Amino acid sequence: MVKKVKVEKAKSDKSSCKKCQKKIGFGELRAGIDCWMGGRTVTAWLHMKCMAECFKFDRCKGKGKCKLSAETMEKGEARLELAREYTGIFFKLKHSGAALADFLKEKAMDPKSIKGYKVLATTERKLLWKPRNTRRA
Repeated sequence: MVKKVKVEKAKSDKSSCKKCQKKIGFGELRAGIDCWMGGRTVTAWLHMKCMAECFKFDRCKGKGKCKLSAETMEKGEARLELAREYTGIFFKLKHSGAALADFLKEKAMDPKSIKGYKVLATTERKLLWKPRNTRRA
């Protein structure tokens, strides 16, 4: 199953952010990812700001799969971790831009601002998305 971060305006005021536990208001922009919780697939919703705080670059502890491409990730391979405590979702670096495309349209992020960026080798950094210009005319 292809998983990527989706972004939408909240359709009600019933969802709560998985990170801060506060309500996400009706019409408020939210970010979500489908994940396995409580024996079923659900969308884990987070405030946009909270989701941005949950990204992290790290290395695979063992074999795994990229949730966007289903490609195998080897032990020690660099990856983008997405809200591990709430989702357990990981992406290969070369697919991280595509996985975050909808999120990045709404909230510009420079990969350098993400925790763990310094552990990436120069060749790995080249696989990441290019930050967009955030200046407004």
